[in-house]
Amino acid sequence: MGSEWWNRFLASDPSLRRLRTAVRVTLAVALTLAAAVPLLAWWGQPLPSAMIGAVVAINGSLGVNDPDRRGQAITYALLPLPVLAALGLAIATQFSPPLHSGVFLLVIFVAVYVRRFGPRYFPLGMVAFMGYFFAMFLRPQSAQFPALVAAVLIGTIMAAGLRFLVLRDDPEGVLARGRRTLRAQVHGLLHAVRDVADQPTSAGRRRKLHNRSVRLNETSLMLETTVGRMDELSESGRDVLRQRILDVELAAENLVTRLLRLVDHPSGGGAVPHAVGALLSVLESRPREIREATRRVSEQIEDRGSVDLAMAVRRLGTELSELAEAAGELGEQRDEPDSAAEEDAEEPGDEQTGLARPELRTAIQVTVAAGLAIVLGQLVSPNRWYWAVITAFVVFISANSRGELLVRAWQRTAGTILGVLAGIVVAAQVGGDLTAELAVILLCVFLAFYFVGYSYAAMTFFITTLLGALYGMLGTFDASVLETRLAETAVGALAGVLAAVFVLPTRTRELVRTNTGEFLKALRDFLRSTGTELSEHGTASGLQEPTRALDDALQQVLTSANPLTAYRFRSRRSQVQRTATKLSGCAYYVRNLSVALGDAAEMVDADTRERLAEQLWALADAAESLTDEGQVPFEEAIAAAHRRSDELHDLAESLTDGPTSLHRSIRWLDRTTQVLDELPRELGTDAHLAGRS
Repeated sequence: MGSEWWNRFLASDPSLRRLRTAVRVTLAVALTLAAAVPLLAWWGQPLPSAMIGAVVAINGSLGVNDPDRRGQAITYALLPLPVLAALGLAIATQFSPPLHSGVFLLVIFVAVYVRRFGPRYFPLGMVAFMGYFFAMFLRPQSAQFPALVAAVLIGTIMAAGLRFLVLRDDPEGVLARGRRTLRAQVHGLLHAVRDVADQPTSAGRRRKLHNRSVRLNETSLMLETTVGRMDELSESGRDVLRQRILDVELAAENLVTRLLRLVDHPSGGGAVPHAVGALLSVLESRPREIREATRRVSEQIEDRGSVDLAMAVRRLGTELSELAEAAGELGEQRDEPDSAAEEDAEEPGDEQTGLARPELRTAIQVTVAAGLAIVLGQLVSPNRWYWAVITAFVVFISANSRGELLVRAWQRTAGTILGVLAGIVVAAQVGGDLTAELAVILLCVFLAFYFVGYSYAAMTFFITTLLGALYGMLGTFDASVLETRLAETAVGALAGVLAAVFVLPTRTRELVRTNTGEFLKALRDFLRSTGTELSEHGTASGLQEPTRALDDALQQVLTSANPLTAYRFRSRRSQVQRTATKLSGCAYYVRNLSVALGDAAEMVDADTRERLAEQLWALADAAESLTDEGQVPFEEAIAAAHRRSDELHDLAESLTDGPTSLHRSIRWLDRTTQVLDELPRELGTDAHLAGRS
């Protein structure tokens, strides 16, 4: 039982990223306060000034995400500059409330717009906003500026020290934990299959199984990104690891597909509980023993008459074992970093200009929302309107459409309501006990940032609870203070919603259509480049990058569609849900195709490779025709794909051997063709309903 709960925990937190992030943030805050509070007390400066150091430590721990350590070091070195500039501006303009508010809006606009220059500017913009915000909260005087400088530097040093010295972002450690997570994800998939086998007609259990499959794909993507950052490995070593991770994912998905076929078959479901139970016990073995253990299980299943299932079980064991072996050979694969790869990593220039640039649109929206929050917030409380502004600001963070923003606004308000109640209870229970108050504050920091990537409402709940303990520690607690925060949060959420709806709105369905178009272009690029490689070089290797580009595009579609599929009435979400399901299936078929084609290219002659290439090109034209870059009419392209498919089927039927990699390639091509054949109807339905979002 304990092992099962541990596997569930690992599956819910790939490579323990959320846990490590929460620990890092909490330690950064604790160490910053431990260093800053005694210094400020000795200096004779107000102790609340240490809060700005804690805020910088939080942003430094969360926001600095440059791909290499050198880039991270540069960002940490720059981090104090924007926050000190914002603090200086806030102190210099506080003599004039209108000027004070006007400069705040300018800081907000710049803090959002600078993100267009790259990921480094996200944390720099955030600390600039937080510096000005906390200056309005603390109301420091000019004489306190040196103390604020000291607090900011302490927070930066603590965050950087934890990142580089104590809780380092060690790619090899992430990979080791990720392998355990991958096995835990397979555990979760098998448990979900067993649940479906118990109740085959349960839509809820099948939805849970689908969610498990999505998590497996997300974990694989994360691990492959981690491998790509392991510059100490040779390019060939990175390719081996990425291929092994992809193989494990595909083996698990294919096994689940075969298990579900047995569940849905009138006479085959009895083999499922036995197969799942045996596999769950096998996965508890050490990695090196998995191959042999799954071989024994597959033989037992084959004796029961389930040959396809036995083959899938054996393949899963082989892939898990080979991943462990490849990861264990890391020390033998070290080489100098690939300078060419570093040059290729530079991002291409952004061709969008004016209001077409999303950073500019968002900056204008956030600034308007903040201005509206200032006006409405002062009607609620002339002294605490800044809580409305911070709500209006943060609900826009990572919200790419008005649907996402509406969800975030609701979650923040709901979290605040519950947090106010909890804050009142906490303040009443621990008020006057400094040790207990500090413990509650740090616990709330940990829980808030553990749930930050999982539940925005939970994060807001713990932050609001923290404020109850914080006000109690400062001796200014009053239930009316938290009630005011609730009212200001509601006002800020309303301001954000109004700005999202009426100022340069990005409709959710439009964003889904845009991301769907990007997915189809990624599919086109994969199909076209693969066909060209088959035709010109007679191989189909090195497909991991285009395959994962397709997976990345799929994740964008699913994320943007979430407000429509998770928070709408079933009748309103069915069309988008069907489209998302078809695109998910298409990505799954292509991942399998990328593996099968590599083997097929080696076993067939030049004429067959040319026929495969022609079908790939026809499918690429069909995918492109569904985008704004289409050159060939869809009917013509899909008809050509069907003709090429018929030719390949005739060729495959002439082979005397059993199922080969060519047969598998044709099967995955057929399924990809079927998805593309059905997509126009779904996309046409979505387009028809776009104006109703």
